[in-house]
Order: sequence, then structure tokens, then C-alpha cells
Amino acid sequence: MSTASQKGFSIRVKMTLAALIPLLIILLLVTVAAFSLINAWIVGNTQQQIHNDLSAARAVLHHEEMRIRDVIRFTANIDSLAEALMENRHQKISSELDLIRQREKLDLLTLTDSSGRILQSNATVSPTNPLPFTAQVLQGDEFTGTVLFSPEQLHQEGATLAERARIVTEGPGQKVEQRGMFFLSAAPLRNQNLEVIGTLYGGILLNGNLPLVDRIKDIVYGQKTYQGTEIGSATIFLDELRVATTVRLTNGKRALGTRISREVADAVLEDKQTWLDRAKVVDAWYLTAYEPILSAEGRALGVLYVGQLEEPFNALKRKISLLLLGLLLLGGLLGLFISLAVSRRLSRPLLELATSAKRVAAGDTEIVLPVSSGDEIGHLTETFNSMTATLRERDQRLLGLNRHLEEKVRQRTTELEEKSLQLIQAQEELLRNEKLAAIGSLAAGVAHEINNPTAIIRGNVELLQMELHHGMPGREEADEIMKQTERVSLITQNLLSFAREQMIRSERIELNGLIEEIIAQLSHQVDMDDIIIKKDFSPSVPEVEGDRERLRQVFTNILLNAVQAMDGRGILSLSSRSDKTGVQIGIADTGCGIDDDIREKIFNPFFTTKSNGTGLGLSVSYGIMQTHRGSIEVSSTAGEGTVFLLRLPLPQRYS
Repeated sequence: MSTASQKGFSIRVKMTLAALIPLLIILLLVTVAAFSLINAWIVGNTQQQIHNDLSAARAVLHHEEMRIRDVIRFTANIDSLAEALMENRHQKISSELDLIRQREKLDLLTLTDSSGRILQSNATVSPTNPLPFTAQVLQGDEFTGTVLFSPEQLHQEGATLAERARIVTEGPGQKVEQRGMFFLSAAPLRNQNLEVIGTLYGGILLNGNLPLVDRIKDIVYGQKTYQGTEIGSATIFLDELRVATTVRLTNGKRALGTRISREVADAVLEDKQTWLDRAKVVDAWYLTAYEPILSAEGRALGVLYVGQLEEPFNALKRKISLLLLGLLLLGGLLGLFISLAVSRRLSRPLLELATSAKRVAAGDTEIVLPVSSGDEIGHLTETFNSMTATLRERDQRLLGLNRHLEEKVRQRTTELEEKSLQLIQAQEELLRNEKLAAIGSLAAGVAHEINNPTAIIRGNVELLQMELHHGMPGREEADEIMKQTERVSLITQNLLSFAREQMIRSERIELNGLIEEIIAQLSHQVDMDDIIIKKDFSPSVPEVEGDRERLRQVFTNILLNAVQAMDGRGILSLSSRSDKTGVQIGIADTGCGIDDDIREKIFNPFFTTKSNGTGLGLSVSYGIMQTHRGSIEVSSTAGEGTVFLLRLPLPQRYS
């Protein structure tokens, strides 16, 4: 394939696309996500606002019902009204009720006697269609609620009220709605004996009650408008018919007599549910809320509606969409300019590298390119320069490798010598252990052979001391022979302890008391007048199990060494502690201390720094502690003193 046919996009174009395409995808995704989130927030906030608007409208109606209840309750308690009823002064009742009805802005205020007959100005009229709450009130109960009056019941209250209730439906096949829906309250009238002598009921007519729906709209939405149209609206329906509304038709008239949609009617009137959704009201779309208006028996008589124009929210969504689209375009253009600039800057050194590579292929290895950045391209340039330098120094590197190989051979030889030396040391250590074993065996035999003549010498010296009293010639020599005989016995005893494991006579030992005994005995063996003894014994240290005499030997050896190290003057510190694992005894002196090279050897058999020592005391003590499953640790600073820490395990029941 020819070079021309293989030629595609330049690296500059590829780098621009590689940087721009992910950026555009991310911007697009962010824009879509932002629009979705903002739209969801607007919808959710709007639904909550509509729900709150419905609650506010319901509160206005409830307040009106409570006002009517309070008026009727107060009026029924007027004594003059009850007296006029008992005296059949109909004219006074009529004038007084008219005055109250006008003052309290009631559409209906009627008084009946105990038989339920309506009292008019000059007579009583028996209702042909009694109201449903009359019997309840005559029994002494109050009533407040929404009531639907039939045309006959309206005419009983007066022709004017019946005429006001008439609503003519809009659209083809006009009909007339002659029923009337009231917010009504009723209360019993009582005489001085609290007997019910009649009823008083009154209320407001919802049919055509424009001031009420205007007040709802003003309280909930205020006077806000959008492009000349009021944003909010409120309506009261009787069944499916608008009987009071702020919604206007295209001719500017109130939309009285128009009907609710079938979908809303089924949900609210049939199923008695609250309905929140967008709906077309007359000729515009609203975000609406409907809830049923129920009678005292729970029957849906009508519907309360509030709504806001949807167009302001749609305008807000369009504005946000345009803003996000503008940000997307701006981000895309900015990304394009940045990617072009970056690709131009990045592609220039790559083109220089390509040209230089051709020169190297032709044999020119003296090329050194300038490193203009610290990124991957700069690293590539450095690598290219390193490659050309490598080609120039090829022979020198070969010589260097040879020298390096010789050095490796020398290192390997040295390592082999070190390994050989370690092997020789291990062999010497093995030989030393074998010698120690032989010495131990020899020591046991020697000690056994020495013990017999030593016992004979000791016995004869004791007889000689009995014959030679103090001050007699030869007494001093006999005492010296006895002293040296005791030293020989001690040496043989240590030899036997070192050479073979002796049987442990286990018993419970209270270590604090044992150390007190040893300190008391030690004062008779060495001069301790100028030695200060500090004791820090824990009273809660438990007993341990072990051989009392062998542990006595261990503590005696270490205490004696501590006293001798202080040369008769210093501080001897003793302590005891315990934990879950065992008991720890601390013995510290302020003597001459032990050098590091010597401290590693103090537990070796026959190692001593004393002119008259045997080198077996600490070795035997170490063996005794191991026999008791214990340990000895030593720390020392030359010229300052030494600390021995002895640990013994707890008996099984303390573990």
C-alpha cells in the first residue's frame, strides 16, 4: 500500500477530536441532568405549592363555617328571641332576624317552633319538605355543615333566595340549576327551663357567591398577574357545575354554569379523592387541585377548586433550557479553542521528533533535542536524547559491563569467604559445646572424687579446732584450712549442679519473704553497713511453685554479686511485681556495671572476672531458673550499675 493511501488525519486533528468529543459528551450529559433535576424540582415544588394553596382555600371555607356557627349559637341564646317565640310575636321575630341577617351578611336566617313550622312575619307555615337537620336540633343538638336545598325548600325560604340560586348552564342544550348549596348552622332555642321551644338556622348561599371565591383567590394568590391574566383562580362547584368562580370566559364574564371535566368528576365526586394535576380550565391550562365538599352525612355535594396558570412555569422551564443550551454552546466553543491550542503545542515537538528520528536512521547520532516540558512528550524527548547518547557510548558501556562483572566476581568470592568463616565459627561453637559436655562429665567425676577426701579433711580439722583453742599456736592455720575446705565444698557443689540436673522439691514459696530472709543472712556474710537497701515489694504478689533451696541459691548468688560490685558502698534496690503471666523480681545495684562484651558471657560456665571466683554461680543460677521455666534478664551500663530481672511463672490455678 502506498504512503499516500495510508495518509489519514494528522495527529493535530486527532488530538483535537480526542479532547473535544469527551468534553462535548460530558457537557451534554451535565446539561440533560441539570435540566432534569431542575424540572423535577419545579414540578415537585409546584405540586407542593398547589397542595398548600388547596389547604389555604379549605381554611377560608372552614373559617366561614365557624363564623356562621358562632353567629347562630349567639343569636339562639338571645332571651328576647325566645320570649317573642313563646308569645307568638311574629313581627318582632321577623324584624330582629332581618337586622341580624343583614349585619352578619347571612343569606338565610330562619326560626321554627317546636313543631318545625317556619315563622314568618304574620303567620306560621308548615314546611312541605322539612330540612334534614330539624329533628336533630329539636332534640337539643347543634348542627353545622354543608346543606343542599331543593327548589321547594328554597321557595319556602323566599322567592328572592330561590332566584339568586338559579344558575344557567353554558353550551348547547342550556339547563337551569335551581338547587342551592349552603354553609349552614342550626341551634336550638330554649326557655328558662332549658326546654327546646324552637330552632334557629342560618347560613350563606354558595351559588353565585362571588365575594367568597374572590376572597379565597386574594388570600391564596393575591393580585399577581401574568401577561394581563390573573395567575390564580378559585371555584366552588355544585356537583359538576360552576356556581361561584373567579375564572372568566373570553368575553370577560365569569365562567358560571360551565362544567368540570369528566375525569376530575369521577375522581372527586364519585371516589371522594383529592385530585392534583394539570387541567384545562375554560381555555387555558392550569396546575389545579380539587377536593370534594361533603355534607354532614359524607355525601359529595360539590367541589372546591384552586389553580395556577401553567404558562409561568413553562416560561421558567424555557428560560432555564435556553440558559443551559447557551452554557453548552459556550463550553463547546471554549473547549474547541483550548483543544486547538493544546494540540498545536503538543504536536510541534512530536513533528520534531519524527524529523530527528529520520536523521538518526540515516546515521546521525549527534542530535540533542531541547526538552521544552515535563510531561510525557518531554519524557519522550529525554528518552530520544538518551537513545542517541546510548548509541554514542556503546563501547564504553561494554567496557563498563566487563568491569562490573569482575566486581561481581570479587563480591561473590568475598561472600564465600564470609560463609566459610561462619561455618568455621559454627564448627568451633559445636566443638566448644562438646568440650563443655565433656567438662561437665569430668566435673561430675572430679567433684565426686574430691568430696570424699574433703569430708575427711573437714572432719579432722574440726577435731583439731576442738583441741586448739583461740590464741593457741596452730589455731589460725586450722581456721584457714577449714575456710579453704568450705570453699572446696562450695566449688564441688557448684560443679555437681552444673554437671547434672538435680531433682526439684516443689513447694509453694512466698518470694517477698524468701528475699527478706536472704538479705538478713547476707548481712552476716559480707559488710553491708554502708549499703542502702530500697525495697519496693508488691503485697499482691502471689506465691510460686519451686524448690525453695535452689531458688534461695539463685537469689543469694545475684544479691552477693550485687553487693560485691558496689565494693561495700551504694544503693541496692529490690522490687517485686506480678501480672497474668508470672512474678518478676528486680535486683539493681549502683556498682561498677558490666561492659557489653562481658555481659554476653556472664552466664557461660567457668567465666569469671574475679580472682577468687569459680565462674559457676551465674551459670548454675541460669540453669536453675530454666528448670523452673523461668528466665534471667540483665541490663547494665558501665560505671552506673546493673539490673537483674528474674521471672517465674504462676502456679496453674493463677494462670
